[in-house]
Amino acid sequence: MISFYHLADIHLDQPFSTLASVDGFPSKRREEIFSEFKRILKQAIEEQPDFLFISGDMYEHEYTKIKTIKEINEYFSKLKGRVILICGNHDPESKNSFYSSYPWASNVFILGRKKPYMFFEEKKVCVYGIGYDTGGGQFRELETIKTDRRYTNVLMLHGDADLSISTYNSVNSELLKDIGFDYVAMGHNHKMYVKDNIYNPGSLCQLKFDDEGEHGYFKGDLETKKVEFVESRSRKYADITIPYEKLSTFEQEYTDKSTIYRIKVTGVKNENDIINPIEGYDYLHIIDKRELPKRANCETVSQGIKGRFEKVMNERIMKESPEEKEIYKDALNLGLKALMNEGLDLE
Repeated sequence: MISFYHLADIHLDQPFSTLASVDGFPSKRREEIFSEFKRILKQAIEEQPDFLFISGDMYEHEYTKIKTIKEINEYFSKLKGRVILICGNHDPESKNSFYSSYPWASNVFILGRKKPYMFFEEKKVCVYGIGYDTGGGQFRELETIKTDRRYTNVLMLHGDADLSISTYNSVNSELLKDIGFDYVAMGHNHKMYVKDNIYNPGSLCQLKFDDEGEHGYFKGDLETKKVEFVESRSRKYADITIPYEKLSTFEQEYTDKSTIYRIKVTGVKNENDIINPIEGYDYLHIIDKRELPKRANCETVSQGIKGRFEKVMNERIMKESPEEKEIYKDALNLGLKALMNEGLDLE
């Protein structure tokens, strides 16, 4: 048995500036993410897997303090197995990164430029790591890898598989199969997916409204190739579009007050319509997307265009010869009649 945990994209100390409309919520959200990560590490300490793989973006390079790293390392040191880390684009391999400068526990290994792979003889496992370095393009290192079939071969890659629209360490799954990897531990894409022996757990917790789907981590056995996805305990995000006239039913339909809600209210904005705040939710941000009545909007714009048209035409009339002036006067009159009688259809 070769047991493992596989996580990615925890993004410790992410600023969550988009959640700042609720006072204090960004800080609260950072604490929640860290607490969930520590809960899973405590579970790993109880189960003691042979390997803990974290495939990049464990923390935010620009915001994370050494206090956070120290606490994480204390958890890592209590694991009997090996902790294997690679860098992501949010915690890149650089001279001043914690990966390079911090004295990690003896069971923690960082794979990258200086150490692209490691053999673990007691388990007959070889782990290759392709993280993120400045400029990207590290996936080309796959061309130089020749796996030893006497070992169970694991690739940790911070990038995408079979995603043609991505230029970020995007690789072909057939290439990974040909090289001979038994398990590919992906990171970077925040949405969970599985394809053959390629596993991407997505971000440990949902971090933004676009991160749809399940969030968590994989655990399993590299020998039997039995892998299961374990969903994390984290708040959900809900991006909702709702007509103004149905806003009053929101509380009856959406009863989970811990979810992070963003509500886009649509419809016609009449003069006396006021969107009242909805109380009792941990985070709820309302965006007023209603439009003015079409007729009033068209009339207002028409008046502005009418004034500009009249000014331009009169300036032109002043410059023309007597014969041309009459032509422009007729054009001015016809244009004004069209604007006043028909208005403008801006749609």
